[in-house]
Amino acid sequence: MISGFWLWLIAGMLLIAGEAFAPGVFLLWIGIAAIATGLLTAAVDLTFAWSLLFFAFSAGASVLIGRRVYGAASLQTDEPFLNRRADALVGRTFTLNQPIAGGEGVISVNDTQWRLRGPDMPAGARIRVVAIEEATFLRVEQA
Repeated sequence: MISGFWLWLIAGMLLIAGEAFAPGVFLLWIGIAAIATGLLTAAVDLTFAWSLLFFAFSAGASVLIGRRVYGAASLQTDEPFLNRRADALVGRTFTLNQPIAGGEGVISVNDTQWRLRGPDMPAGARIRVVAIEEATFLRVEQA
């Protein structure tokens, strides 16, 4: 019969290896908790019930620590609007190439055509982007 130490150690290694196949699922941190449980079981000779309790506690704690470590790292980026390009336009001003008629219009910014919603304005008017609507429209007002 395999001792509790080896069961926890093998389970931990399998969980850590599983992180390679399912990244971002926190298997790394749960695997670390399983290895810690195995080491504690070897040192103190815990019963299986106590080792399960310790594993549950340490898995929860290690996942929280992992979220804190990786969560802080993922917030820092050199391109904060990479997947939210429209958000980068809020607050900017532009000159209309085409009029806004019937409350809707189009403007070219760099290499992209953006659909606008706002009051009717002639071509050449200065506009300011104030919000994003329905993820595809820029809400504008006269600047």
